[in-house]
Amino acid sequence: MGRYASHLVRHADAVTAVDVAADHIDLELGDARPTLIVVAASDAFRDQADALHGALMRRYPDALLAGAVIPGGVIGVGEEVEDHPALSVLAAVLPPGAARVAVLDDADDLPADAAVVTVFADPFTCDADRLAEAADLAGASLVGGFTGGYAPGDARLLATDGVHERGAVAIALDLPGVDVRVSQGARPVGPDLVVTAAEGNVVLELAGKPAAEQLHTVLGALAPADLELARAGLMAGIVVDENRPEYDVGDFLIRGLLGVASDTGGLAIAAEPRVGQTLRFHVRDADGADADLRRVLSGAEAGAALLFACNGRGTRMFAEPHHDARVVAETLGVPLAGAFCQGELGPVAGRNHVHAFTATVVTLPGG
Repeated sequence: MGRYASHLVRHADAVTAVDVAADHIDLELGDARPTLIVVAASDAFRDQADALHGALMRRYPDALLAGAVIPGGVIGVGEEVEDHPALSVLAAVLPPGAARVAVLDDADDLPADAAVVTVFADPFTCDADRLAEAADLAGASLVGGFTGGYAPGDARLLATDGVHERGAVAIALDLPGVDVRVSQGARPVGPDLVVTAAEGNVVLELAGKPAAEQLHTVLGALAPADLELARAGLMAGIVVDENRPEYDVGDFLIRGLLGVASDTGGLAIAAEPRVGQTLRFHVRDADGADADLRRVLSGAEAGAALLFACNGRGTRMFAEPHHDARVVAETLGVPLAGAFCQGELGPVAGRNHVHAFTATVVTLPGG
């Protein structure tokens, strides 16, 4: 179905980095010419974005191009580069029409009739919630992340037609066997609790008791190590699909716990839960994140992969560098390109969502 090659280059000059990556890719692909190039470039290339685009199109004039200059860092096979100049390139040889690249100014521009839409988005000019809703209506999985920059105007998004400073660049993949795996990297603690009263983003009652009281009960029952993790960043997991007989790790949409409403004893979370939904508290830790990523990749078959990881992962979460890239290399062993994002996109329980702290993987079918 597809042939792939990838390479990560540590070099500060855009043209040199492209040529080094392209030489390795061409050697792997032989006579096959790529039809799609996906590129993730570190922030050191922001002022060289035009040169980067020109060098890529010079080497691959007949290929579609999508990617971005990304402040969070880039990812390659078994390797993550967070703080130094680097370029990660994935080249794909796909059947005609299997991939389309589009520049999105708003959700109405989302490509139709695609199984998976992968986006590199500017957080200041792209409404990801609207894109997620549009993808839901189209029946597509929306994957990718915010890769534009830390301030308005920082975005350097690469498409076939040039460099863009707003919106998003999307790759529509209509390819049998393309798949998406979303690892939220959180571990549940305490029991499942049904939301019995809520207002906006504030959970007032859980299982008929004040939400804050239920939280204190859960915290009081935690082992010392889990209590320390909860103090560092407790999360709320909300079940998306209530039709399941029981809930496992991947059935919860993980959202931040923002605080306690002093007047009501309610819990403010980064979502708007409904009465009747099930909530369970979660903690984030390196061991849980490792286990969850391995869980979602278990049994996956791929010829190549794209990885979008939160910039709160990497060495900010794990004791050793290159964690997520190495797990993908160990479990899939395929060409890989990716980036650290300021927010990720991916489906959970059949609906598309904006996430944080996730590692989201697009798997592309092999030959």
